[in-house]
Amino acid sequence: MDDGAVKVNVIIDDKVFYKFSIFESFYRKRGYLSPLIFALILSVSAIICFILDGALLGIVLLIIGLGLPAFRIQKIFSAIKTQIRVLDLVNPKTVYSLCLTEAPDGIEVTNHGDGDDPLRYEWSNIHMVYRVDGCIYLYVLTDKAYLLPDGQAVEGSDALWQILTKMIPHDKIHDRLKK
Repeated sequence: MDDGAVKVNVIIDDKVFYKFSIFESFYRKRGYLSPLIFALILSVSAIICFILDGALLGIVLLIIGLGLPAFRIQKIFSAIKTQIRVLDLVNPKTVYSLCLTEAPDGIEVTNHGDGDDPLRYEWSNIHMVYRVDGCIYLYVLTDKAYLLPDGQAVEGSDALWQILTKMIPHDKIHDRLKK
C-alpha cells in the first residue's frame, strides 16, 4: 500500500443500507416532493369544497390527497426492506474494498465475490461526497455510490475524511455533520 493511502474493507449490513436508501430516496432524489405537492393540491381543493358546501367531494379529495401519497411513501419503505432481504443484508458481509491514494486515479475498488480486476476512478471525476451520521457516501457517478461506514477504514475515519476533503473539490463535498 502506498504511503498515505487509506484502505477500507466495507462491511454492509441492513442498518447501513436502510439509512443509505432513505437518504438516496428522500434527500438526493427528493422522493418526498411529488407526494407532498399532490397532497397539498388535493387538500387545498378539499378545503375549497368544504367552504363551498361540497362536503362529500371535499372528503373524497382529502382521502385521495392524503391516502395516495401515504401509500407511495409506504411502497418506497417496503421496496427498501425487500431489497435488504434479497441482498441478504441481515447477515453483514464484506462487499468491496477501497484503497484511496493521492494519485490522480487514486480510487481503487475491489469487489468481493467476483473475479474481475479492480475498478479505478479519478478524483477529478467524482460526482459527490456526502458525510452523514455513521457513514460517508462516495458517489463516483451520479447513480453509483460506495458506502463507507464509520470505523471501517484501517487508518481510521479521520484519515478517510482527510483524504476525501483533500482530493475532491469542496463544491462536491457535503458534510451533513457540520453544526
